[in-house]
Amino acid sequence: MNNLKFVFTALFIANSLFALSDVKTSNNKDNIILKKYEKVENIEPSEEEIFNKDSKETVKYLLSFKKIPNSFLSKNSIRTYYKKFDHQLIWSDKNGIKDISLILLETIKNDPVLKPNINKAFNLDRILNELSNLEKENDKYVQSMAKIDFMLTSIYDKYMKYLSKGYINWRGFKKELKKLDKEEEILADWEKHNANKNSKELLKNAILANDLTLAFNEVNYTYPKAKELSKTIKVFEELALNGGYIKLPTFKTLREGDKASVIKKLRQRLVQSNDLKKNTCDIKEEKSPENISQIPRDDEEIQVHSNIIDNDCYEIFDKSLKEAIISFQRNHGLKPNGVVGPTTRKHLNLSIESKIVKMRLNLERMRWLPRTLGEKFLLVNIPDYKLKMYENNEVKLDMRIVVGTRKNPTPIFSNEMSFVVLNPYWRIPPRIVKREIIPELIKDPTYLNGKGINLHENWDHKSTQFELNSIDWNLYDENRVATTNITTSIVDREEVQIEETVKPETGPTMRFIQIPSNKNPLGRMKFMFPNKYAVYLHDSPEKRYFKYTKRAYSHGCVRLAQPKVLLEAIASRDENLDFEKASDILEDIEKTQIGLKRKIPIHMVYLTSWVDENNNLQFRDDVYRYDRIQKKLMYKSNKHM
Repeated sequence: MNNLKFVFTALFIANSLFALSDVKTSNNKDNIILKKYEKVENIEPSEEEIFNKDSKETVKYLLSFKKIPNSFLSKNSIRTYYKKFDHQLIWSDKNGIKDISLILLETIKNDPVLKPNINKAFNLDRILNELSNLEKENDKYVQSMAKIDFMLTSIYDKYMKYLSKGYINWRGFKKELKKLDKEEEILADWEKHNANKNSKELLKNAILANDLTLAFNEVNYTYPKAKELSKTIKVFEELALNGGYIKLPTFKTLREGDKASVIKKLRQRLVQSNDLKKNTCDIKEEKSPENISQIPRDDEEIQVHSNIIDNDCYEIFDKSLKEAIISFQRNHGLKPNGVVGPTTRKHLNLSIESKIVKMRLNLERMRWLPRTLGEKFLLVNIPDYKLKMYENNEVKLDMRIVVGTRKNPTPIFSNEMSFVVLNPYWRIPPRIVKREIIPELIKDPTYLNGKGINLHENWDHKSTQFELNSIDWNLYDENRVATTNITTSIVDREEVQIEETVKPETGPTMRFIQIPSNKNPLGRMKFMFPNKYAVYLHDSPEKRYFKYTKRAYSHGCVRLAQPKVLLEAIASRDENLDFEKASDILEDIEKTQIGLKRKIPIHMVYLTSWVDENNNLQFRDDVYRYDRIQKKLMYKSNKHM
């Protein structure tokens, strides 16, 4: 073989030069040189060494092409990958395709987010076609293997980008948000975080350890129970293949004690979602006929999907069924009253396919979050109307909240809580002034009397005040209302409001500020994580909203049902915050600011499906209608992520 001859010749020349440089007159040393030469001459390169040398030459040769065959990457990128591996094949060896290559393809094929669009995204059929048409002849085999290797490297790189940045057409989504502002005056925003890791270095480490998960886990989601949600999709897919959820016919409201034939189907449906753990009934006492709801009997044939037997007992709405309904309602964010009315029936009849789509979308959203959420962090899930504090992967605090309305949506972003303000002033956002306060003042100039709201020349509550009664609001020019975002920062340990460039004014720009009081919408405390949206967590005097199931009533900030509980939870782990002293300050109305020694990460998220800390699958309504926008954009071309 020519290659073998080349190896022998190279070894011969190298060792001969070495021998000549050491030639001495002594016969003893001459004998040593001869022995060295004889030893080298007897070495034969292994099959693996020959293959590695041939493949290395082939890789270098193919990478020199102007258009590198089978590569989806830029020339610089694909060349950098193989330089990292000393121009050796990554996914193949002398025995053919490595097992780790098949693991790559299998992982991508079963990715819970990408699965519906996998062939379009990665052209896996082409890979299979290349493998099936692999040239077996010696002079073409290595080149064919190299081309497949380039394709697998390209696929790996592409998949890592999707794990790092998400799959959605993000530019398209941001355009939709701008359209909302233009057409409906809804100022919505959503920040996406990318995992910026070196995919080439991660691949090298993964190949050395023969474990690709080492690379994937560095960039994939780290949201609590994300992997459990992924596994649940597989279970739902199997159920969908077997016919999906049982469809319930139209019926009147059902409650405990009612009797109707449709209850048999209702039981089956709740068994499917695991809300009814065991479909048994034991009715000792039934309601009298005059008290039984008149439910139209269903003439459709009932398919049995559980251990139901033909017994009238299964047509009774008993206590176990009520508990199953309550479980279903809690897992869907509905009022947990155990009564099956139109809303609960509507959610029971949502198709399993629609739920799979929702789960995929929310797993995708988890790829938009920071990969390090923090050992201790706060999570605000807007569709769930809940704030939770996590510490070492355990939920330490679970609190009801009020979030922004659809017209005033709470933005989705991550930040760090850095200080707390007791007895805060409310610097009223310009959009609220423009939309709500000015129109009311035009109708009634005394509208602000008794509300503790003053008009200032800047955002400092100690700045010059204007007399409210001296202004003719009918002639008021909106240019004189501050129209820019307020960003709160800390300067010399003091809370300072920084304003962006102000529009040209026709007179002094005025700011509305409300003094600390029990009427102040911020209540008696606010928890600050300075951001461009002027959004934060705060107390609220409007306690009635916390009793509602749906709680989207604020102007964008997050109102807390139990702010003092959060204050105590933070104080328990922060030396700068003394809970007892803070409680004393709250008895007065003097504004006090306390900086935190340990900043707390806070994540404002928008999840309409997830697995909770008790391993219960949760679904929520799409309060801001983001689901419907993002579903349309999910699998659209997104070349510039």
